[in-house]
Amino acid sequence: MNFTNNPYEKMMKQKPRPLAPSIPKAPKDSRCSGCPYWRGISCVSCYRELLKTPAGR
Repeated sequence: MNFTNNPYEKMMKQKPRPLAPSIPKAPKDSRCSGCPYWRGISCVSCYRELLKTPAGR
């Protein structure tokens, strides 16, 4: 049931959905720059180095 002729009334009745907080990228000069696992702090051991395959394998 609408109380006014306002086109935004349907939108105002909806429950707000929280947005996921955006995580800033790693500093460019750090060793974590470009790491897909960056979550705001540096890792104990770098996952990028662990994911690289040795040339002999």
